[in-house]
Amino acid sequence: MKNIVTKILLVLSVLLWTSAGLWAQDGGSEATVADDDKSKIRFNGLGRTLMSQTSIGGDVLKADTNTIGRLTDGEFLLDLAINATPNKTSEVQAIVRLRNEFGGFFGAGMSVEVRELWARGIIADFIKYRVGDMDLAMSPYTLFSPDEEGFVNEPAIFQPLKEVIDYEQFYTKDNTRRLQGGKLDFGFNFGTILEDLEVSSFIARIRGTDFFTVPNRLIAGGELNLSTVTFSDSLGTKADIGINLIHTFDDLQSGNAVTGIRNTVATVDYDLTIMDKGNMALNLSGESGRSNIARAERVTDADGKEENVMLSEEDDTFMDVGLTFKLKKQKLTVSASFVDVGPDFFSTGAQSKRVEFGANKTYYNRVGVDRNLRQMSTFDLSRDRSLYTFRTADRLMAYDPRYSNTLPYGDATPNRQGLKFGVNYGSDNDKVAARVNGAFLSEIRGQGTFELKDFTLIKAATDINIHKFANWKNELRLTLGVQLETTKRGGVEIEEVDLSSTLLDVGLEFELFSKFDILLGAKLFSSEGRDYIPIRENFNDIQDFPAPYIADDQETLLGVGIKYEFKKDIYMTLQYNSFNSELGSDNPNNYDFQQLFVLYNMKF
Repeated sequence: MKNIVTKILLVLSVLLWTSAGLWAQDGGSEATVADDDKSKIRFNGLGRTLMSQTSIGGDVLKADTNTIGRLTDGEFLLDLAINATPNKTSEVQAIVRLRNEFGGFFGAGMSVEVRELWARGIIADFIKYRVGDMDLAMSPYTLFSPDEEGFVNEPAIFQPLKEVIDYEQFYTKDNTRRLQGGKLDFGFNFGTILEDLEVSSFIARIRGTDFFTVPNRLIAGGELNLSTVTFSDSLGTKADIGINLIHTFDDLQSGNAVTGIRNTVATVDYDLTIMDKGNMALNLSGESGRSNIARAERVTDADGKEENVMLSEEDDTFMDVGLTFKLKKQKLTVSASFVDVGPDFFSTGAQSKRVEFGANKTYYNRVGVDRNLRQMSTFDLSRDRSLYTFRTADRLMAYDPRYSNTLPYGDATPNRQGLKFGVNYGSDNDKVAARVNGAFLSEIRGQGTFELKDFTLIKAATDINIHKFANWKNELRLTLGVQLETTKRGGVEIEEVDLSSTLLDVGLEFELFSKFDILLGAKLFSSEGRDYIPIRENFNDIQDFPAPYIADDQETLLGVGIKYEFKKDIYMTLQYNSFNSELGSDNPNNYDFQQLFVLYNMKF
């Protein structure tokens, strides 16, 4: 313990000295720009040092003499972004990553790679283009990265490690997907009926070939968005309409593969402003469309000509329509919608999850005398980068019903029908900001039975700025979040399903003095009951049902720490976290974690 603390302090000293030098040169965390305003090359990026010590204990280790009781790991990382504008209409950027694992000396454990590379510009003052890496999102049913499970209103103390995951996996607040390819955008302005029209198209490769059995996989699509003029000045009536098309396909001419997938999704989305006058606004919005998933085979006819033949094919539709009412002065928004997503609806660009529930965990993947796989927990979801991905999958990915059973694939979750609702009040700068959303859904088609599952999901969160009530200069903020979820199905005993789970987030941020915060937080999770999780094959067809999934879990994650912000986007946090997992009373697999870590993060 003494050695790791000494090393942490040594590294922090070096980084603080380095960052002080950067501030002297740069005057802040913005991109470095030469004194010459005509400079065409700029430098910015991110530096990070993360070191942690994780120990395990509990019943699972009583007869286990093979598991190491304490793990120490970390990394030193620098992402250097080089941005150049060779002329007024073009721009290129590359991010070079230098990384060294904790404990690596004299080049051992060092890696150098290109993290990002792109170019963009404007052609003839009309068409925007981009090639290389890009972040794209269309609609929740076409191209979208749904939020991961296990989070409601994340306490500030747990946010730094979550931000590391988001940065590493290219997650954004706009739910974009990281792709590599090319993109074109252009638009038109009109004077009557239509106000403007925007067109966007792209193509990207999401999987490379191995030149043998795995072909290239590409994704292409586009959207056409148009806005009308205001039809009624007295009511503010207008409409926004979008047409979306996305197509994912395997190039069977690459390598020796003879079969591949074809997935096409076409939708229409709309937002009709029925009224936007004074303090009130009422909107009707939604999206509807169809998906097609097929498996193609490359065959050669008698004349030696190759063609693709569809082996199997499935189609389905979806509908999502709702109303939104706003009271602007009161900062209150209320929404309700009806959804119907067909059992065979499939969209690889929208249903691919962020969490790989079958991936190996960084911390103690196997424990116990029998070296069993340790069950995933809120501890892992909140900090383990190895569980996350930005890849797209050609079938519905595995999920854990304890954390998300109602909408495990986001809004595009198939085989769901029912109502969704939301209420939002206030903003981040108000004394109180709160939001509640949820869903009351049921299956459209039974799984292994004619009985249908019913789902209930309630998520609520609030931020209370206590310092604004007391008129304090230093900030004091309490954050609360809760998620309640139930799944039920009737029938005979073997058909019955009854699974419930609760996730509670509690956080406290106290600014002791300027830019120095004391952080406290807790995540409390419980799950109880049983469900059946199907095994799927081909195009998400249910092959079989294993034994019932039984849940009897209690998880507690507690954290205490400090955070000092040197400048905007430059901070250090030192934290201690304690985690306990109880898988039923007297369960020999119960365990606990203790983790101490320091994170220094610098954007410049």
